[in-house]
Amino acid sequence: MKQDYPAKYIVTALILAAGIALSGYFLSLTIYRSQIGSDTVSVKGLAEKEVQADWAQAPLFFSRTLLLSAEEYETLGQTKVITHLYQQVENDRLAIQKQLESLGLSAEEISSVDLWTKSEDFRGEDGKHTDTKVSVSGKIIVESEQVYRVRKLESAMSGLLSQGIVATTGNIKYHFSKLNDIKPEMLRTATVAARVAAKELSGNTGVKL
Repeated sequence: MKQDYPAKYIVTALILAAGIALSGYFLSLTIYRSQIGSDTVSVKGLAEKEVQADWAQAPLFFSRTLLLSAEEYETLGQTKVITHLYQQVENDRLAIQKQLESLGLSAEEISSVDLWTKSEDFRGEDGKHTDTKVSVSGKIIVESEQVYRVRKLESAMSGLLSQGIVATTGNIKYHFSKLNDIKPEMLRTATVAARVAAKELSGNTGVKL
């Protein structure tokens, strides 16, 4: 059976249909323009180069420690204990510096030592003071353009163990300071790599180069 619809519903339906059609048109137009815009692409080239570090920095750590009973610590006194440890650490510093100079490092490449103290009290189950541990630690910074000598620090420090000196090497930082000298060559390499990538991309996608 055929149904009659009020005129207002017909107008609404026509407007809705027109709206759907227009939105489809603008969507198609947007996709078309996007496809045209995508004909232009950017390609970046990559250049890598291994270089020899021309400067290195390495920290050296060393310390001396005394563990004393409460009675010994009270008898000697904090000042005397720390003074004794400072003298030991100073002797260690001289031995370490001599070892560094034996590697060919100059005094200018070896910074002055930083020292700090630390004490810790131990107590028994009854809370009574039983022992005290006192330590004096030092740090030396080595900075040199003789990178191959800095690499030998760890083995050089192990040679001090026979003298009762425990010196350890921290994290060694390597630097390269002549980036501007190699930058033009690397830019040329990156440009060539980008051109090769662009040609391959244009061949695969039909995009104009």
